[in-house]
Amino acid sequence: MKHLCLQLITGEVGSPLSNSSPMMEQYARIKDEHRDKILLFQVGDFYELFYEDARIASRDLDLILTTRDSDKENPVPLAGVPMHAVDNYLHRLLEKGYKVAICDQVEDASQVKGLVKREVTRIVTPGTVTDEAMLQETRNNYLISLLKDSDNYYGMAVVDVSTGSFWATEISGENAINLIKAEWQRITPAEAICTSWMREDKVLYECFNLWDQAMVEEVPEEYFFQENALQTIKDQWDSKDIDEFLFGKYPLAVAASGALIMYLKSLQKSRLDHLQPVELYFPGEYMVLDGITRRNLELTQTMREGKKKGSLLGVMDHTSTSMGGRLLKRWIEQPLKDINHINRRIEAVQELSDNVSLKDDLKSSLKNIFDLERLCSRINYGNVNARDLIALKKTLNLLPQIKSLIPKAQSDHLREISQQLPTFETLITLLESALVEEPPLNLRDGGIIKDGYNEEVDRLRKVCRESKDWLLEMEKQEKERTGIKSLKISYNRVYGYYLEVTKNNIHLVPQDYHRKQTLVNAERYITEKLKELEDEITGATEKLVNLEYRIFEEVREEVLAYTSQLQFCAQLLAKLDCLQSLGEVAIINRYSRPHISPENPLHIAQCRHPVIENMNLEERFVPNDAYLDHSQKMLIITGPNMAGKSTYCRSVALVGLLAQIGSFVPANNATLPVFDRIFARVGASDDLSAGQSTFMVEMNETATILKEATPQTLVVLDEIGRGTSTFDGMSIARSVLEYINHHLNSWTLFSTHYHELTALEDELQGIKNCTMAVREKGNSVIFLRKVIPGKADKSYGVNVARLAGLPPEVIERAETILKEAESQSKQQDKNPIKQISFFELGSENQTDDDNNTPKVIEDLKSLQPDLMSPLEALEELYRLQSLLNSEEFKKES
Repeated sequence: MKHLCLQLITGEVGSPLSNSSPMMEQYARIKDEHRDKILLFQVGDFYELFYEDARIASRDLDLILTTRDSDKENPVPLAGVPMHAVDNYLHRLLEKGYKVAICDQVEDASQVKGLVKREVTRIVTPGTVTDEAMLQETRNNYLISLLKDSDNYYGMAVVDVSTGSFWATEISGENAINLIKAEWQRITPAEAICTSWMREDKVLYECFNLWDQAMVEEVPEEYFFQENALQTIKDQWDSKDIDEFLFGKYPLAVAASGALIMYLKSLQKSRLDHLQPVELYFPGEYMVLDGITRRNLELTQTMREGKKKGSLLGVMDHTSTSMGGRLLKRWIEQPLKDINHINRRIEAVQELSDNVSLKDDLKSSLKNIFDLERLCSRINYGNVNARDLIALKKTLNLLPQIKSLIPKAQSDHLREISQQLPTFETLITLLESALVEEPPLNLRDGGIIKDGYNEEVDRLRKVCRESKDWLLEMEKQEKERTGIKSLKISYNRVYGYYLEVTKNNIHLVPQDYHRKQTLVNAERYITEKLKELEDEITGATEKLVNLEYRIFEEVREEVLAYTSQLQFCAQLLAKLDCLQSLGEVAIINRYSRPHISPENPLHIAQCRHPVIENMNLEERFVPNDAYLDHSQKMLIITGPNMAGKSTYCRSVALVGLLAQIGSFVPANNATLPVFDRIFARVGASDDLSAGQSTFMVEMNETATILKEATPQTLVVLDEIGRGTSTFDGMSIARSVLEYINHHLNSWTLFSTHYHELTALEDELQGIKNCTMAVREKGNSVIFLRKVIPGKADKSYGVNVARLAGLPPEVIERAETILKEAESQSKQQDKNPIKQISFFELGSENQTDDDNNTPKVIEDLKSLQPDLMSPLEALEELYRLQSLLNSEEFKKES
């Protein structure tokens, strides 16, 4: 039966039962409980992998594949990694999407006869990593659960096991799934859990299947049952910590949170005391930024390379701590909407940018702060050593200094942080008295407990220190007793302590010497007295090491009791770090204080792009003004490619975003409204995996904007309609502008090459034209990067092509074709029968006689745009286009 079990687990058939040693039978039993994981099985100083796990490790970790019992008929495939290097290999397995079970020896092999007891001490998945070597310092590592109750009703919970942060939300309504997707893209989880039916749900398909950066784990459906989840949460925390959450009528948020805790308990063999009580939040409390906008504005990573350098975060991050770096990233991804919270941050940044010495002192002190959030997690899992606790002590010793810097601050926010910042006198005293200042890395090496902390440690340490003197004294006595002047007492790991006598002096050896080893030139002996002394010395050393380890564990348990206080302290320090970082950026980059109110216009003087102005470019960055108000909320920007239209639009969007995280902004002056969200549709690309062309991607993104934007939304649209023919694109662009103007009244920056759209300034209320200034010099063109009122009269495409370095013959031919096209265009203006202009439909050139009116115009007249959704309007445009191109229409024309 044991042999059959081994075969079923490993998939290896044909090994005789005699091959199954007790250790391999032990392995088989443990592997049977963890079939879906790579099992790292401790054997001495190595973790070994067997059978298919060994083959995977050989392939994916570049390990040598060897065999166990190679002399037998069916040797077992084997690969191994040294324990001291396991983190590197573990990280690589997680990156490839594997779950890993760590099976450790839980008994001292030297004290056990026969098979050593082994247990799985931890299970590691991408979303449950706590080891520093496998985590990025300034990025959270999230595990997420998602629950759907109906088409428009969702619950979601998010935990970072490495810091203990725990949030949950519940979202309902027509746009709920889009908000869920935006949150998923903001969070970018390392791992997600769901039930099998959720993963197959069409609406959730994008979350679980298309975004392959997260490992998706299916869990039992009962994890999400409301009753089970509620009881799990009550067991995890005191009800006083979660009353608002439990009794706030958010059943899906409760279910998603309970499922996460059950999943973590199924994996972790240690406590989850470091998890902070679930905090309920709603995406609508913050400015909403979907994944497309985050990408196009390059908030936390660059679009092409996915790097922090070159992103907004790369410019803004001058934090001194890992905790501050993670928090600043969250601030950028979740700008505030509450005007009071925004202004509290801005006032703190104002003070820190004005009081440079205060900012510098804070920055200097914070540089020496340890990552308290992740330390609490590792203490909970028992993964800290004495050096970690010494680093904790040094951090806590800095708190009074940091606290003393701020009391005279004028900012309410800074003063509150100072008042709330705890001190840990009792904990500092414990660590100071218990641990030596420079302990060894390995807890089993001893030498970690300070003299005077424990009497038994002091006694055993004295025995170990004095043993050398005892041995020297014994050696002296034996030389005198035997008359052997060359006699010496030595030690090795195999034979322990011994007396060594050269061959020339063997005749002088007393009868109480017992031979232990023979060498070429000497004999080694042992005596009863030396054996007793050896037992006392080695026994004292072993006892000392074990006792120090037990005392360290007791100290660690006492530190664990401070978890919630340390986490609260970490949050305050992270906020201070973010504020000083924003103050430093304001000084370095000459940012100004923004003025924000829901009633404000959008007035930005000398607006700059925070990233581009910091690049080492030969060309000086040219700032521009942006002026819109509640009666004129739409700006149409024309001008040639490379003139700076997109940069201008992005600059305005980033100034608005920075203001709402509480930062100063790259402008001489900025008066801004409060935006509920920013849409930035800049450029487009094919989505081949979803079978969508550039144009379809563009239309999908535009449809989302038209569906979800509000009067408080900032909409940035760059070159809408480029992916189709000129008249199609121009028609769609105008229709979109009209819809925003009539129905949404959003703050809008609309850059376009369709110069015809500038006519809307005279036709519709609330629209203003501007263009990018250009200077022509012969056949060349100079882009001045300056936004000026008015409209462009040329596209300068051929000039741009010349600047790009196209061959001269290509440029010359292009100029010829352009002149011919412009000439034909002028002729068509005189005789417009060949092509119906979108702007002339229903004009005086058309007949009022219904019998002579083409069907396409009748259909257009009968449309009721106010009653149509954006998608319905686009579909109708496609149908009208088809009619325009039909043979029937040509005959009518």
